[in-house]
Amino acid sequence: MKNFYTELYERLNLGPAAVSIDENGNQSFGTEGRYCLKFTYPAHLVFFGAGHIARALARLAGLLSLSLTVVDDRPEMLTEEYFPPQARLICSDFRALDSIRELDDISNPYYCIFTHGHKADTDCLIYACRRNAGYIGMIGSKNKIARCFEEAQRKGISRERLECVCSPIGLSINAVTPEEIAVSIMAQIISVYRQDKSAIIVRPDFIRKLSETEAVVCTVIEASGSSPARPGAMLIAGKENIGTVGGGALESAVIKDARTVRQNCIRHYDLDEKAELGMSCGGKVTVLFTPPA
Repeated sequence: MKNFYTELYERLNLGPAAVSIDENGNQSFGTEGRYCLKFTYPAHLVFFGAGHIARALARLAGLLSLSLTVVDDRPEMLTEEYFPPQARLICSDFRALDSIRELDDISNPYYCIFTHGHKADTDCLIYACRRNAGYIGMIGSKNKIARCFEEAQRKGISRERLECVCSPIGLSINAVTPEEIAVSIMAQIISVYRQDKSAIIVRPDFIRKLSETEAVVCTVIEASGSSPARPGAMLIAGKENIGTVGGGALESAVIKDARTVRQNCIRHYDLDEKAELGMSCGGKVTVLFTPPA
């Protein structure tokens, strides 16, 4: 399955990927199968602008463990005093975004535009609209937004693409302070990347490891009732476990079974308290086991 996960890694760099699974547990790309899963990378926030709203939003990104890159043309704004240590800080003219290699390497970017000027906002809007973005949001009044959109259209951005931009950015909650505006933006971002509750959100390093490691992949492909499991995947390589399928007795049983499988297979787990696992939550979970090829 090494080639499959290598291709999955490459596909996910371009956006969500659909994977179909037949009754024997064989996987292929597309939606024609007994089961169909959608894999996607977590949101990587990209802030164009490092002002008060960006700082407040960065604190929320830290709470949610979201990756963050901040771009601004003012070096004095890009300090660890304002942003968490894990944030990538890039000082650049907004007219030179195309030359920033670090931005090209971001998977599933969520662009938030709040620079200190109308012209810079337009430059960032055009840049974002030309990328395969999970989300684009831009702050501003109706008049400013209209001017930015008109300029973007003159430079080749279609009306249909601009209709996908969340602007004014954030949910309408009568926010006033930078902190309140940050809450409205983060709520909107969450509503976008959690829109498809069946999607399996996987980190790039997780999929990369699958393409490089001899490991068993345990993927929850169906869950019902009050089970703790939700669509997700766990990698078992020797004594190392990465990810989760819900924890508790279910996860222990899955890990135990993973050490015995020799070919792709699908197993069903009953979480009723009278069943073998003796769990009181109820429900049923279906897990796909994919051993090394």
